[in-house]
Amino acid sequence: METTADAFGAGDAPVRARATDADWPARSFVADLAPAPRQTLLRLGTVRRYGPHEAIMLQGHLDNEVYLLAAGYVRVVGDTASGRTVLLALRTRGDLVGELAALDGGPRSASVLAATPVLAHSISRFEFLRFLRAHPEAAESVQRSVTRKLRMATRHRMETGSAPVLVRICGVLEGLVATHGRPTDEGVQLDVPLSQLDLAMLAGASLPSVQRAAADLRRRGILSTGYLRLVVRDVEALRALAQTAGEEN
Repeated sequence: METTADAFGAGDAPVRARATDADWPARSFVADLAPAPRQTLLRLGTVRRYGPHEAIMLQGHLDNEVYLLAAGYVRVVGDTASGRTVLLALRTRGDLVGELAALDGGPRSASVLAATPVLAHSISRFEFLRFLRAHPEAAESVQRSVTRKLRMATRHRMETGSAPVLVRICGVLEGLVATHGRPTDEGVQLDVPLSQLDLAMLAGASLPSVQRAAADLRRRGILSTGYLRLVVRDVEALRALAQTAGEEN
């Protein structure tokens, strides 16, 4: 993290013409599906392309399409009552976004913005619900996916409310290792376009606090950073720090 403009992780992701039944991230929604409903799902909807920073959906809007991400990364952000924008999550290939509005018919609870070039299947609410009725096991996968997101949101809210900055950052990085980590000879590389500001927003911390915490993790040999690159060199040490409490940085 040499400058405030540095980004961590992958750069612009290659955009495929259409999602295929191969190489889905292990923890993604699509990977959780059995082969038959997976193939059916991949034939649904209209394939759309989005450029970096382009809005896929906006908080408060009443549209109710579901988006299956086929390539690229998106940021899920929300606006607070005070007008502050908060980064809630990062999603990538194989993930669903927008399913809550399709399930309950309510307004969008957050905005989804392309972080890199993105390819997504835009699936109408009618088509998505018909798919779930025809494939009950897929409906169970949706339930598991929503539950995981709720658990992560609950943990995030608890940690950002009370834990020291270093602990919060380690918790964020631990979650990213689980969802976006790729083993390498040096450790686990995070294949995600993560800026310092993104990390600060995810941890509910100031940018200077994130810079100090990252420097501390580098000194401990836990983290290696560079332009468009972040590697967790010692996952166990990171996990241990994420579970500790101490003095605020």
